[in-house]
Amino acid sequence: MRRLQVALGLAAACGGAGWAEPWGAFPEKTPPDRQCSTGTSHGYDVYIWDCLRGEHVVVAKYSAEMSCRAPTREASACGTLTPLERSLSLTPALCGGPRAGRGWR
Repeated sequence: MRRLQVALGLAAACGGAGWAEPWGAFPEKTPPDRQCSTGTSHGYDVYIWDCLRGEHVVVAKYSAEMSCRAPTREASACGTLTPLERSLSLTPALCGGPRAGRGWR
């Protein structure tokens, strides 16, 4: 019973509140130019705008089966990479789309 309570608590914390989702924390009507996920059961969901209002913008959220982190937003000059993109070695070729149900809303 205790495990069920913990699992339900984590589910609520990771996805139950709008702020916990990238599109809730950083609302943007313009869809991203690219979306990708770095894993299947754990990893980053990454949303990339090549040049949004004069900035290269990346919004990302790390999640795993039993944990998650708050969404983050990074910006750099148009045409450059953010620190997160460099650390994940993200290239357009590797960004083939989001996991099921994780597309920008």
